[in-house]
Amino acid sequence: MKTLHRYLLREVLATLVLTVGVFTAVLLMGNAMKEVLALVVRGQASFMGVGKAFVLLIPFVISFSLPMGLLTAMLLVFGRFSADQELTAARAGGVSLVSLVAPVLLLAVVFSGLCAWINLSIAPRCRTAYKELVYDLALSNPAKLLSANTFISEVPGYVIYIGELEQGTDERRWEMKRILLNRIENGELIQRTRAARGEVSYDPRSKQYLFRLINAQVNVRADKLGTVFGGEDEGEEPEPPTTNNLASTNSAAATNTVPELEVEEEEPDLFPNSPEWMPMAGGEIVLPITLADMGRQSFKPKLSYLTFNQLRREMIRHGEIINLDQNGSVALVHYATVDAPAPDTEYQVTRHGKPVGRARITHEKTPAHLVAEIIRGTLHPGDRLELDRTPLKVQLHRQISFSFAAIGFTLVSIPLGIRAHRRETTAGMAMALVLILIYYSFIILGQALANQPQYYPHLIVWIPVFLFQAAGMWMLARANRGS
Repeated sequence: MKTLHRYLLREVLATLVLTVGVFTAVLLMGNAMKEVLALVVRGQASFMGVGKAFVLLIPFVISFSLPMGLLTAMLLVFGRFSADQELTAARAGGVSLVSLVAPVLLLAVVFSGLCAWINLSIAPRCRTAYKELVYDLALSNPAKLLSANTFISEVPGYVIYIGELEQGTDERRWEMKRILLNRIENGELIQRTRAARGEVSYDPRSKQYLFRLINAQVNVRADKLGTVFGGEDEGEEPEPPTTNNLASTNSAAATNTVPELEVEEEEPDLFPNSPEWMPMAGGEIVLPITLADMGRQSFKPKLSYLTFNQLRREMIRHGEIINLDQNGSVALVHYATVDAPAPDTEYQVTRHGKPVGRARITHEKTPAHLVAEIIRGTLHPGDRLELDRTPLKVQLHRQISFSFAAIGFTLVSIPLGIRAHRRETTAGMAMALVLILIYYSFIILGQALANQPQYYPHLIVWIPVFLFQAAGMWMLARANRGS
């Protein structure tokens, strides 16, 4: 019996190294291709930096490739074990299937614990460190961020396209042709600037691009004129945020200079629908764009970048009132989700679980704080707005439930591999991909419904766990009886 157990474990581990290696390589390339290799092409990252990025991605990728590799290894090993009549020989010697695979099932439990450790702690930390490294690589030489015939979205608040880019006499100055500058605010286009030619320079001290556009055409959303050119609705970003100064705006917009602009009488057909756009034209436009905010993009990480303990802490803090103004009419509220709650939405305020008032979310916010207008009740710091915690629940449950994938995959793959009676690697890989697709479809569905609490998406991510384990135990029992 021990010889059989050692033989099976040796075969499983040897095949597992190969399958995990293949899945890890594929997933690494998919995750790093867009971000890291793009920086290499632009000359912003050395191969040493790329190597560090790949190393940091490995734990994050392993959390996916290990269960998938284990599933594929089990299908291949037990398919070959059955096709070579080794299982028939073992049964003829009085060895049941359950006793034969007991060490393999124990190995799956060990790998499940390893996956839990990676999912709950290691992978989120490495993923965060990876994103910070990518930002550091981008900031290490931002003068090379610009490139021709490419839509550049790394510059905060802008999408830039340059048709032709030629180095000038100064290494920090370039000649441009066919320029398009789109200014973005909260995911919406608010300003569009076109120019046939111009030049751009970079100042490393202020970390700022200075675009000088010749014969430029500008279209600005009519309701965003104050934001673009400065006005009464514009304020300074609070650092740190307080209830007395909570309006934030792009610091570059405040310094935009658009001389000699003339408002045309006729509206072009470029923006025929609402909101209304105001067309302008000028002989020469000087437009500064700052890169100082690039490093702040990691300030609001995705929920998938948070460890289990960080998610639990954010669950507790989500909706907590941090501060109140002197009149107690405006509150500063912490929120943990990437997307802020919709403005003008009213929420009940609780204290130790009991209702104490109501508050309305305003349009002012920072990446981590909301401004709420107190509608009813006398509130204190520490009270909580009943914001929707479903996205946090989904990520929390996903991290835990996905740790059990190794057990479910093992239980299902052993009887399936035996029933397949195939030695071919192609058949085993195809069957593994089908099972992986079924399993991950529930995970994807739960995450897609993260903002729909009525569907209980945090429970949907548990469906594949119970489905695969129940089906696997049933099929394993049938295979043990020889049916």
